[in-house]
Amino acid sequence: MLLLSIILLFICIGLTIYFLFLLRQRYQYFSQRGIPTPPFRFFFGHLQTLWNSASFHRQLESWTKQYGKIYGIYQGTVPTFVVSDPDFLQEVFIKQFPVFQGRHEISVRKPNDVASSSGAKWRRHRHIINPTFSAAKLKMMSPLINGCISNLMEKLADHATNNSQFNIYVYYKRMTMDVICRCAFGLDTDLQNNPNNIYFKKVEEIFTTNFRAHIVFKFAQLAPGMRNIIGKIFLGMNKARAFINIHILPLISTKQLHEIPGPWLVSRLHPIIEQRQQMPTSRVDVLQLMLQAITEEKINDDVSNNSKANYRLTREEIISNILIFMAAGYETTSTALACATYELARHPEVLEKLQSEIDQLPLGNDETSDEEAKTYPDYDIVAQMPYMDKFVSEILRMYPIANVAIQRCASEDTIVQGIKIEKGTVVYADVYSVHYDRELWGPEDPYVFFPERHDIKRHPMAYLAFGAGPRHCIGMRFALIEMKILLVRLLREYSILPGDHLESKFNIRERSVIAPEEVWVKLVKRTA
Repeated sequence: MLLLSIILLFICIGLTIYFLFLLRQRYQYFSQRGIPTPPFRFFFGHLQTLWNSASFHRQLESWTKQYGKIYGIYQGTVPTFVVSDPDFLQEVFIKQFPVFQGRHEISVRKPNDVASSSGAKWRRHRHIINPTFSAAKLKMMSPLINGCISNLMEKLADHATNNSQFNIYVYYKRMTMDVICRCAFGLDTDLQNNPNNIYFKKVEEIFTTNFRAHIVFKFAQLAPGMRNIIGKIFLGMNKARAFINIHILPLISTKQLHEIPGPWLVSRLHPIIEQRQQMPTSRVDVLQLMLQAITEEKINDDVSNNSKANYRLTREEIISNILIFMAAGYETTSTALACATYELARHPEVLEKLQSEIDQLPLGNDETSDEEAKTYPDYDIVAQMPYMDKFVSEILRMYPIANVAIQRCASEDTIVQGIKIEKGTVVYADVYSVHYDRELWGPEDPYVFFPERHDIKRHPMAYLAFGAGPRHCIGMRFALIEMKILLVRLLREYSILPGDHLESKFNIRERSVIAPEEVWVKLVKRTA
């Protein structure tokens, strides 16, 4: 027995030494390639620095200034290229897309949607959802978008009448959530009149929670191989809390245990699917297109079996996609509108140029029988506004909202710009460094808001607001049309002045996305 114990001890010591040897070899990944890297700690790599940093993207930007446009960091033991060289990014995101199709996922949930999946599964999701955002479908959604904006305009009219200063960002959030619910899922939530709607509160919680600071997120980063086990434990605990909330606490207390918002929403979306299946509609939206492809059978995403005839979605995949679109359609668009309003309040000359272009537009769609709708801009009108295009592009250049998602993971060994990249290596696009690069965006100072800079044709990878390559944001055109219709209607009727707290309360923060805290403005009715 003693001999067996000694043998086991030596085996454990040997395995530990071998593991440490492998780690040491791993941490030579960049030095072997002549790639600079900031100082790091064994096992953690650069994660402790990133966790303790107030801003992930600003930390990358700071390192870029110090180490250049291509350098390396370690997310735990995962080697990650941080890149702001546009030619390198073009190779990764476009030319070698088959090698860099997927992202380095550290979520504890199974990749079941168009945003988190990769390979054949991603192609299947994209093929089914893509038609929703065609020009024809967006034209059909214009009246729904305008209906939500009409509700918003009623709320803003009260502030204009009272000559009051207010935080307009709050209203944008409610409006964009209203739009995504109506246009994507056929749900008339009346969120703008009922801001305490529980679904709205749960989606808002997703974006106010700093998941990067959560212990489960950190464990998943440090031990990606344990991600599935960590996820099952974490989600299992949440299911237990949900069971207690539904079946036990109502009998003894009015209080509820906290459930994390994602799983809470998933559990409540099943009835929406069932109701829509029982009551078919002629509306063409994201949910309807996904339901047309629903299957109860197990899907095989093996490449050899990946024909268009097999492009189906399971119920769980549909629910995951609903959650993604609710979250993405809500926060990103409202944040872009908030930043746009902030810059308009600071730049009256830009405001005047936009209003001049808007005043030259036809009132609306003369073909409709709805007299009120004739005064509303539709898809065709807002799609042909050159100065508006430049203005929105400049907003998204200076305020890239979801830049953390712009990364790819190599699915096999390859060579990019003469650098050997092994399977499993991650490439991060340092979006802020790209968007503020004087070589890419000069001669005007990139830190100055200047829409006219978009008159000049730039490098294909100089603008990454919606990602790049085949995997660019699927809802890009929808978001742009929604933004432009809102801005046309708002600026046709009002001028925007800065509130007393515009600068002090703007305060860009970084959680799930990069967003301001508040945008305080004053609306002044325009005279004819």
